[in-house]
Amino acid sequence: MRSNEERIILLHAKADRLQDLKMIRIYGTVSMLLLGILMGIMARIHVPFEVVQSSGFTGSSLFGDEAGAYVLVAVISFVAAVGITVYFMRKNRS
Repeated sequence: MRSNEERIILLHAKADRLQDLKMIRIYGTVSMLLLGILMGIMARIHVPFEVVQSSGFTGSSLFGDEAGAYVLVAVISFVAAVGITVYFMRKNRS
């Protein structure tokens, strides 16, 4: 038989695990909402894609006028990912 103190310790540990699972679900929901928003931006900003015929300009084609929406969404996604990563790194230190 466990004592009351042991039961209370186990109960608090289980409550902490449930709180962590709740936060993971919340962060997953926020991530999916962000994905949906970014996909909506991509769907609304339609830029016709033209294939670059010259093989020497494939890397610089991202900076052209044709790929403006793609670059915008990529930058927004990168900034959001960096922000989320920094937040969790700081949270884990505490």
